[in-house]
Amino acid sequence: MKHLLQYIFIFLIIIMLYLTYLVGSYKYTEYKVLQYIDSLTDTNKEFLNKIQEAKFSLEYKNTKAYRNKILKSEWWRKNKWEEVLYLIQEDIYNKYTNDTPGENTEQNTTGDLLTEQSLISTMTIYQKWIYLIFDKDIR
Repeated sequence: MKHLLQYIFIFLIIIMLYLTYLVGSYKYTEYKVLQYIDSLTDTNKEFLNKIQEAKFSLEYKNTKAYRNKILKSEWWRKNKWEEVLYLIQEDIYNKYTNDTPGENTEQNTTGDLLTEQSLISTMTIYQKWIYLIFDKDIR
């Protein structure tokens, strides 16, 4: 009888350990599921924020002001009532606007371009870079 009680006691200890294992594994899986749900909730919030930003961006891009801005900046358009003012250096302005009698400015500019092209064609790559960046002939 004594041995039977010992076997029953050992059997009950094994059952209790098994039940403790089951409770622990259940709590661990519950913790993992809750962590996964929290991560999904955070991801959904991020997606909702991005969707709201995209809606705001689309609403902004559908406005007349945005379309007007894009047409002006990328397509060089202007509205009917606007005037365009070009700001350039005075010597460049004088070069193309001041005509002296008997002198053809188109020939002068093409001649200047031809001499500059012939000048650049005789330079090495390093000399071209120096000439184009610093406007200095180092030949």
